[in-house]
Amino acid sequence: MTTTTAKKHRYLSQFALLFLAAMIGVSTHAEPKVKTTEGWIQGLVANDMAQFLGIPYAQAPVGDLRWQPPRPAKKRSGVLQTQTFGPRCVQRTAGDNPPVASEDCLTLNIWSPDVSAKKQPVMFYVHGGGFRSGSGEVPGEVLAKHGVVVVSLNYRLGPIGFFAHPALDSKAASFGLLDIVEALRWVQNNIRSFGGDPDNVTIFGVSAGGMAVNTLMVSPTAQGLFHKAIAQSGYGTWALPRSGNAQGTAPLGMDLRPSPSAEQLSAAIVQKVNPQAQTKAQLLALDGAELMQALAGFQLPIVDGVVLTGEPAALALQGAQYDVPFMMGGCSFEGSVQPASGISLTMFEDFHRDRLAEAEKLYADEFAINREFGLKQMFGDNRYVLAARTMIRSMSTKRSPARLYYVDFIPDSLSKDWSGTPHGADGYFLWRGETTADEQIADLSRRLQAYWVNFARTGDPNGKGLTNWPEYDETQDQWLVFGLTDTVEQRVAKERLDYLEAHFMQRIGAVQ
Repeated sequence: MTTTTAKKHRYLSQFALLFLAAMIGVSTHAEPKVKTTEGWIQGLVANDMAQFLGIPYAQAPVGDLRWQPPRPAKKRSGVLQTQTFGPRCVQRTAGDNPPVASEDCLTLNIWSPDVSAKKQPVMFYVHGGGFRSGSGEVPGEVLAKHGVVVVSLNYRLGPIGFFAHPALDSKAASFGLLDIVEALRWVQNNIRSFGGDPDNVTIFGVSAGGMAVNTLMVSPTAQGLFHKAIAQSGYGTWALPRSGNAQGTAPLGMDLRPSPSAEQLSAAIVQKVNPQAQTKAQLLALDGAELMQALAGFQLPIVDGVVLTGEPAALALQGAQYDVPFMMGGCSFEGSVQPASGISLTMFEDFHRDRLAEAEKLYADEFAINREFGLKQMFGDNRYVLAARTMIRSMSTKRSPARLYYVDFIPDSLSKDWSGTPHGADGYFLWRGETTADEQIADLSRRLQAYWVNFARTGDPNGKGLTNWPEYDETQDQWLVFGLTDTVEQRVAKERLDYLEAHFMQRIGAVQ
């Protein structure tokens, strides 16, 4: 690889998760007070928005409650000050100054333009970070200023949030997903007090947050807790580990061989930290930060038979998803995130070993630059863009509208650095792009905000001044492509996605 190409790929990888780590600075002008089911809380007004930060939505999952489903927060007396974000959930960190993190981290944040209003749409954001890092620390006022109530949360990550050791007594294993469900229950019980409408909740998220949205779309635990969904660069066609509690036949792994069990993967993490830890008491005594540091690459949700009964796309193809308006999409260079994934290009190449020559023809332009770039492009399409098309196609059996998008946006200012739109960039554009000095980025940010808020309000993203975004029709295969301008295009990357889809269908047993 040339020095210029290597530099470009490093830049893209760093950019992919940039928006997840940004902090918010606010100034306090007033202190609104609201009563919740647990007691009174006092927030602040900043950026002309009522904000309530660090609200506990569940009991601390520590001690005997580690690796247990979340329990509702307890009632309390007095007034709880909710003016600063709660600690992030313990997570895999790098660098000399990691953020404050704790296992006592199950809090959420709310931004409301008017706590005395009635029935403002609610937008419930699930952060990304590979299910191993990140937090709900986003500038919620960016969307709330459009007349919606914004909620974000922290949820358990890595082997603290997804764990299936044989010594444990919990049937559940995807505790982080159950945390999100518990937060949605809290919203149902309390959001009226913040001016929100519990009957109009839109869940949305980027990357791992997008995958969380996909799991909630098919999870029996989430019924009635949301009414619209947006998955941004989420996956759903990627192989997931299964616990012994999962029912039915397990699909093959990405390499078309039997995949390891969730119990085996969890035991391997413990082996790295303390090989002598075998009993439940010994597991509970393990240091959470050390468990997180033992994780290599991204954490995967676990098919545990409780919150997740199968892989999202496979369940969706069976019609098991909720019948709610749904939008999903991906970016033109999702493969920028591959170096952080824990999946080497050699491993990924092995996934397609029997048909790699065909793939090299389909990705001829990228392979012509160099083999690494070609495999990265394939990786991103395989993990994220294929999932978008598959999940949206599956909605053809439902009455609710579905829409598919593709971000192929390279601003002039980054034309020398970007080979395509990197993974997670649409999350950055949505939350922070409007404030940049780059007018092309700011313009895209405003368009994304308008589509997303319109969708949250009515289930239809279209509105004045926006390119008409049609409902998805498989016979037309329409995508709204976000670029320097927005266009409706048919059959985006069709031949490539068809190739990757054949691998997916073979893996889940749909093709013998």
